[in-house]
Amino acid sequence: MKTRGNIKHFMYGLALATMALIMACKSSQPSVEQTLAFNNLETKLKSKSFKIDVHTALPFTTIATTQVLNQLMQNTGNTANHITINGYDITFKNDSISGRLPFYGERQLGSGAYNGNLGIAFSDIPNNYSITKHKKKEAYIIKFNINDKDDQSEIHRVTITLFANNSADINIIPSHRNNISYRGQLIDTE
Repeated sequence: MKTRGNIKHFMYGLALATMALIMACKSSQPSVEQTLAFNNLETKLKSKSFKIDVHTALPFTTIATTQVLNQLMQNTGNTANHITINGYDITFKNDSISGRLPFYGERQLGSGAYNGNLGIAFSDIPNNYSITKHKKKEAYIIKFNINDKDDQSEIHRVTITLFANNSADINIIPSHRNNISYRGQLIDTE
């Protein structure tokens, strides 16, 4: 009796494991839609004329900035770590890149030359510009350094990851302030 019950449980477990294995071993090849979306992304990047509509700021927060931002963001649906923004973008046009983004965080060093503009602003031909295909994801990584428009002594190291679904992750490391990240959507400039 016990042997028959053990065999029954064993066979049931084996059937479940086989089904799980079959479902887990689906094809890793990208679908036609994914390939088409990635090709469209490549075309946009090669045109050197595109825009990223930035919709979310993800500040690097310390205890001090968390306390201040949580007070300021009360009853807005935002937190110190995730702030919904609109009206900001990064524009690529030929060899120039321009952008104006809000900054939430701490200033570490500075000359005080911001003239009341406390955000991140740039409009120039970048230094050390590179674009590479991501090794594992259907994405491209753009890296460059660029001077701040309002304070030429500040340099921003920018890394943008663009995905086939046109979403963008943007990481900016300013020379005088805390890091900040953004999320956005790649849009046509026309």
